Amino acid sequence: MKAGWQPWTGAMLLLAALIASSPPLAAGTVHFDASSAPETAAWVRSATALAAEWYPRLGNLLASSTDVRLPDVIIRLSPTYEGVAAASANIIEMSAKRVVALPEDSRGVVIHELVHVVQAYPGGSEGWLTEGIADYLRCAVFESMPLADFPRPDKERGYLDSYKVAAGFLLWLESGPAPGIVRQVNAALRQGAYHGSLFKQRTGRGLPELWDEYRAVFSRPGPLPSVTHVWRHSRGRFEKQPDGVWAEFEQDQRAWTFRETSRTDAQIELFDSGRNVHLRLMAKEVRFLSGGNWPTLYRGEWDPSK
Repeated sequence: MKAGWQPWTGAMLLLAALIASSPPLAAGTVHFDASSAPETAAWVRSATALAAEWYPRLGNLLASSTDVRLPDVIIRLSPTYEGVAAASANIIEMSAKRVVALPEDSRGVVIHELVHVVQAYPGGSEGWLTEGIADYLRCAVFESMPLADFPRPDKERGYLDSYKVAAGFLLWLESGPAPGIVRQVNAALRQGAYHGSLFKQRTGRGLPELWDEYRAVFSRPGPLPSVTHVWRHSRGRFEKQPDGVWAEFEQDQRAWTFRETSRTDAQIELFDSGRNVHLRLMAKEVRFLSGGNWPTLYRGEWDPSK
């Protein structure tokens, strides 16, 4: 990874380049049916504008030579649907309850499900790529999520975990080893001609090797400084107390207490037994344990004066 490179820039430059180089792909309309969920009316107005802008854009990003026109789409807001959302052909069903509870996240869900409409893969396609491409376009392109924030399970063939895990892997490939790989893989899936050897043909390395290389990029955190008493971020700080425990301060108010469980030259592990929270204080970030992964919680730095 090049010094000073910002992962979100790669995704946005990719978006701009593909849209500029692609002939406009005719897109059908996206209609929201909220007749059973009037409480979502305000959100639907905003999401309608979002879908009108992004549906043809997603089509351009994944366009192949056989595409003529994207179909009309109906998105139904259901008060009884218990999942998040699901797309079947050109019909998308979303949970009205979840839209009300998480309106901003639900905008990202619209992008993810519209990608599935654009994909239109035949049955039996690679699930990890189907969901990985959808989350790549949602998280990396639409939401500009930095590469460092994508989950990376520390295990062999972790990309098979799909969704954001696969999306981060695809972003890394797009940004370095294999620019344009998402569009190429999408075309192969659409034609029912995908094979894992496609990655080796592009890069000279198979999927397991590429995954190991991707993991290695993020497995070498910078060393801790010589002074490790106060770690600051935009919302507060972690501070080691005279009795050896660590206190987390939010807006100068002590909020939580942690016990230091281990220390290496690259990280300090903390544990809050009351909340069962595990943290890692590192050179430039704090990570937390979630579902076997260590996503970033805060970005900041150590205070050398303390």
